[in-house]
Amino acid sequence: MSNQKSLKKNAFFAFIKAFMNLAFPLITFPYASRILNPDGIGKINFANSVVAFFVTIGLLGTNSYAAREAAKIREDQAKLSQFSREILCINLFSTCISYIFFFFLIFTVPKFSDYIVLLLICSTKILFTIFGMDWLYTATEEFKYITIRSIIFQLLSLIFLFVFVHTPEDLYWYAAFGIFSAVGSNICNFINSRNYITIFQKCRLEIKKHLKPIFIFFGMTLVTNIYTVLDTTMLGFLTTDTEVGYYSAATKIVKMVIGMLTAVSAILLPRLSYHAEKEQFSAFSSLIEKSISIFWMISIPICVGLFLLAEPVLLLFSGGNFINALEPMRIITPIIFIISTASLLGSPLSAMRKEKISLIAVCIGAGINLICNVLLIPKYGASGAAVGTVIAESSVTLFQAFFLATYFRNKRIWSNFIQIIFATFIMGICVYFSTRISVSIIIRIITGFVTGIFSYATILLLLKNYYFCDTLKKLLEKIYGGKRNA
Repeated sequence: MSNQKSLKKNAFFAFIKAFMNLAFPLITFPYASRILNPDGIGKINFANSVVAFFVTIGLLGTNSYAAREAAKIREDQAKLSQFSREILCINLFSTCISYIFFFFLIFTVPKFSDYIVLLLICSTKILFTIFGMDWLYTATEEFKYITIRSIIFQLLSLIFLFVFVHTPEDLYWYAAFGIFSAVGSNICNFINSRNYITIFQKCRLEIKKHLKPIFIFFGMTLVTNIYTVLDTTMLGFLTTDTEVGYYSAATKIVKMVIGMLTAVSAILLPRLSYHAEKEQFSAFSSLIEKSISIFWMISIPICVGLFLLAEPVLLLFSGGNFINALEPMRIITPIIFIISTASLLGSPLSAMRKEKISLIAVCIGAGINLICNVLLIPKYGASGAAVGTVIAESSVTLFQAFFLATYFRNKRIWSNFIQIIFATFIMGICVYFSTRISVSIIIRIITGFVTGIFSYATILLLLKNYYFCDTLKKLLEKIYGGKRNA
């Protein structure tokens, strides 16, 4: 593949984008939560959770399918252009269907009568879904463009927030702020796509051949989204906006960290699809094994660290009004490891055209999540929703892992896992006692963060962990090699 881009550079830009996605809410949410309070935040997140269902219908599962298929023909502009036109036509039709259902429900379901304005503002995401075309840039591995574009619109959104949101009555402006970045990015994607494909050209479209695999991906995406936003939606129906606000605060930081990890895993799909298409099975297997080990090395200590630092992080991030979100936040921290692993396992399954396994997995997870929510939310509120999410996500990950068991037989993976658990245990002890010293929120977070990184890295270094030492060696070579070249 002559124009194959560096996987390390792709990972770097994916990480930068994910880091900005983490840093951006760290600035905006504390500001908004103190102005809008749990009730206002709850209203916004309830409206967004409802609209998320219809965005999924508008996308119709094309993102993952199109990224996989476009990666195989990205060197042939004519074929890529033809394929893109077909996908856009499918998205145009599905978006129209989505809006029909959306307007029918918001004007017939009594619960939605108090949220109509918010729902209409947030529904702008549905309209611009067809212009997103993130799959095109994923397939062509243009992660640099995606990163720069995202950062620009995040900065513009930040200005928008500080200019227009000052009081609890600015709820609708905050809702508009939430969609500004996504809509702007989608429009830019569509305009910039002409550098890769020709959209407006008369041709015969072959839609039918895409429908079966698209509906498999759609089913998988729909069910996944159902149980990822089902918690918020059911909390809105069964409890209060305030309880939704607590749950939103509890899951906000956790989901941002997950976003960083899953963003990096997303770069694997086009590369794995390429290896699978070319029958490069050794490279395929090696990439999976290495990715699993590195993801575990990152996600496991993050879970423990965030659990231990949950109180100061929550107080800094959301304010004292959200202290009731502490328990659900601690309950839900394990999904950082669980979901990042599931996301990683989904890429090879998709690349091998075994997305039906992922579909079955998420259906099982959705069923479990629904049952847990019905049983737990009425009595335990946000904490019950958190427990249901952890149980559901665990079932999805275990089911996928069962079908990829062959990639877990490498002794180095399990040796690495044991070392990670030991290093995380020592790290947890160090973080716990180091944060008892100060009562200052910021000092506790900084002390815990620095102590955690230093103790964890030291233990892995003493244990001569293969993946940690290999990564450290390459990093040092790049730093000192760059200085010598300079």
